[in-house]
Amino acid sequence: MATPLTDSINALTAYANGVTGASDTTLSDAVHTLASGYGGGGTSSWTKVAETSYQITYSATGASTHATWATGHSEIWTSEKIVYIRIRDTAGKRNGYFYGSDTFFMNMYPANGTTPTNTSNGIITNSWNVSSNGIYGQRYGYGATGYGVAAGMVYPDGKIDIRKRYNSTYSLTIDGTYKVEVYLLDPAGDVPIFE
Repeated sequence: MATPLTDSINALTAYANGVTGASDTTLSDAVHTLASGYGGGGTSSWTKVAETSYQITYSATGASTHATWATGHSEIWTSEKIVYIRIRDTAGKRNGYFYGSDTFFMNMYPANGTTPTNTSNGIITNSWNVSSNGIYGQRYGYGATGYGVAAGMVYPDGKIDIRKRYNSTYSLTIDGTYKVEVYLLDPAGDVPIFE
């Protein structure tokens, strides 16, 4: 058996033939651990480009834009990479509270030469809350139709809509400081996404 690499934060173990670890470990943690050096110091294909935090308390059942964040990074308007936006409650996992979301944008517009004012194109989002039974994931396709706190749109100038929506079952309590991180992900094997 290969010698494992362990991510001390998430107790994630990576082996040459797979990944094992805590049941609530996110895909991003697994890929980050593998990309950051299995077998001797490889380079990561995840580039962090921006970070901010928002204090959000929200109990309305209608979706709302909390902020349109001017990241200052227009390079996130791209068809060549996947844009990953990770949102987490800085207090960690709390029973009865919304914990965070993972949103991936695959943007076709730069590849086909069009420039709409914004895009919610190709969004895959998974939001997380913590119930009495443990962590719960609720998938949705766009920030306005899902629950919790998530990225809703990316704009050509690098702005990102941060959306919020409460539901007593799906989001649980939204009340915390939420850290927002933006990463650019290289496609697997450098295979172009829209070619």
